Amino acid sequence: MNSTALEPAQVQPSSSTNQADQSVNLTTSQVAEYLGVSESWVRRHIAELPAIRVGRLIRFNSLLLSKQLQGTISNGKSLKLERANMVPNSYQRGYVFTRGKSKVWYGMFREDVRMAEGMERRQRMVRLGAFSELSTKNAARNKLAEILGSSSSTEKVEMSFLELTDRWKTAEGPTLKTTTFSHYTNTLRAYVLPVFGNRRIASINREDIQTFLAEKAKTYSTSTLRRMRAVLGLTLGWANACGWIPKNPCVKVKLPKNAGGRRVNRTVLQPTQITAIASRLEEPYATLVLFLAATGLRIGEAIAVKWTDFQGNVLQVSRRICDGDVDAVKSLKSVRKLPLDAWLLERIRGLGADHEWVFRSEAGTPVNPGNALKRYVRPAAEAVGVKIGGWHDFRHTLSTGLRRSGVHPKVVSDILGHSRVSLAMDVYDRTDVSDFELPLAVVAKGLLSSVIKSEAAA
Repeated sequence: MNSTALEPAQVQPSSSTNQADQSVNLTTSQVAEYLGVSESWVRRHIAELPAIRVGRLIRFNSLLLSKQLQGTISNGKSLKLERANMVPNSYQRGYVFTRGKSKVWYGMFREDVRMAEGMERRQRMVRLGAFSELSTKNAARNKLAEILGSSSSTEKVEMSFLELTDRWKTAEGPTLKTTTFSHYTNTLRAYVLPVFGNRRIASINREDIQTFLAEKAKTYSTSTLRRMRAVLGLTLGWANACGWIPKNPCVKVKLPKNAGGRRVNRTVLQPTQITAIASRLEEPYATLVLFLAATGLRIGEAIAVKWTDFQGNVLQVSRRICDGDVDAVKSLKSVRKLPLDAWLLERIRGLGADHEWVFRSEAGTPVNPGNALKRYVRPAAEAVGVKIGGWHDFRHTLSTGLRRSGVHPKVVSDILGHSRVSLAMDVYDRTDVSDFELPLAVVAKGLLSSVIKSEAAA
């Protein structure tokens, strides 16, 4: 068949043949035969063909049809090979239908979604609106096209929060400190996964997270809520960075003002109270208490001190022990050198240097901070009428004492190993060992005087 010209003799002319322009009005069956397609195909694509409608009668102009096809298909080839180019794929635009007595419009379409194991094609059905809102099928199609257009730029992800956390642990876990990663995984296991584990990550929004924290606030403390928010922000933020969700719903989520969990109250101790506690303790716990009060070290940093960390009277802080494991300090700013007063250094040396750990148990292992606090330090504090929240009270005491003595905040921050005071101070101010000598000597001398008086009275 030659598609570049249509001979009238090939078809039977209808009663409306126009002899002036040499065209023939063809029926649906004649057009189907001419194009080499089915009649149903012709009916579906009437809008793309030169059709003439008179009531329910449909005819096609042969001359216009021939011109439309000229140059698009080579001689002797069927239109079946061109079908994919001529007709939009139903996978891309979907279809609409009504359901129910009230005639509600629905749209059906397919889309690619990312699963944990790869891409998968899924069929979707969406409610478009009632018949009163979309009175024609064309209006329903336009509504479906609007939905598909608005969602086409965002990749659909069918991934549960449990699947996300497993992938996050594998990918991001090696980049975190061992102790930090352990805290995050414990928080996920104990608090977050029981609520969000089976939820699709694309369905989790800010309201869900805020409501979750508000509910947990009835039972848990602010510090525990802060850990929940942190791990949710990390995992969902990673999903956003990977392109699996459009944004991180945890950004700027606020913690509830009131929390029902146990609250740790810190006590700022007086020098006389510290020495009174130390006087009731056996070694190495007595010296450990004085050491913490004079240096402000975290308990994990203090029990990880080795004799090799001393260079003269200067202590190099570079490690910590957490949950029984030796690890690096909390941050780079926590790596620091602290000068010790002579009396404190002499007392520490009195513990004996026959083992690598300065503060050690009878078995030669580093002191267990939980057991030491529960069995020795808290009972000693209660005996002198002092209630302490924990080891961190000695750190708070030093920080408060330095501030009251007028020590520069940058110096206080670097003594304690804090990550930052403020951006301006971190960028433009620097400290070294000489900056620490005077403020620490003042605190140490105050403790020394109290110790001498206590021992003399005894």
